[in-house]
Amino acid sequence: MNFNLNKIKSGIDKNLLEICLRDVVDSTNDFCKRQKNNKKFFLCISENQTHGKGRSGKSWSSPSLGNIYMSLSYLDNKNNSPLSLITGSVVYYVLKKITNSNDLGLKWPNDIILDNKKIGGILVEKEISKKSIKNIIGIGINFKLDEKENWWDDLSRFKFLDRDEVINSIVKILIDYIQHEKFDWKTIWMQGCIHLNKEIKIEYSDKSIHKGQFIDINIDGSMNIKIDSEIKRFD
Repeated sequence: MNFNLNKIKSGIDKNLLEICLRDVVDSTNDFCKRQKNNKKFFLCISENQTHGKGRSGKSWSSPSLGNIYMSLSYLDNKNNSPLSLITGSVVYYVLKKITNSNDLGLKWPNDIILDNKKIGGILVEKEISKKSIKNIIGIGINFKLDEKENWWDDLSRFKFLDRDEVINSIVKILIDYIQHEKFDWKTIWMQGCIHLNKEIKIEYSDKSIHKGQFIDINIDGSMNIKIDSEIKRFD
C-alpha cells in the first residue's frame, strides 16, 4: 500500500472523518455500505477493487495499482441534491487547478474527460432507512493504466500529480460543500462541459432515442436539450 495518510487527512478535522486504507476490497462503495459511520464522514480508499462498479450496474475496471478508487459516505436527511454532478464538478475543479490543462472536461452526467476520453467516473448510491439516508459517493480516477481502450485514458502525462494530494483536495471540498453548500458546482460544471451547445443523442433503456442541442443543466442536475426549437428537460 503506497498511500500517505498524513497527506490524505491534512487540513481535515479528525473529529469529522474516519479513514480506512485497504490493499483490496470488492468495491469501495460496498465496503462503505457495510461500515457503521462512527464519525460524520467515512472514507474508504483501496489500491484495488475486485468488483468495482459503474453506472447502471456496469463494472468499473480496476486493473492497476496507483489509481484512485475511493468512496465517501455520510448520513443525511436530504434526498434532492445531485451528488453525482456536484462530485464531478469537484473532481474536475481539483484536476483543472492542479494541471491547468484545457483538455479536461465533463460529460453529463458524471464522466471526467481528458482529450475526449474517459479518465474518471462517479457512482452515487443511497441507502434509505426510516431515520436517515446513507449517501455513498464513489470516485474512480485513472492515474495510470497498463492497457488502454480507445474510449479510456489516464493522467500519466501529468508526472507531477500527487495522488494523495488529489484525494485530500477532493475530500476537503466535498466535506465543506456537504456541510455548508458554498461550492458553486453548477458554474464549474458548465465551464467543464464538453458538449455545451453541441448536438447530442440520448438513448433510454426503452430504446427511445432523442437528438438535440445541449443547452445547460438545472440545479437538480437534469439537462435542458433544444429539440425542434423547444427546450426539453431530461433527468
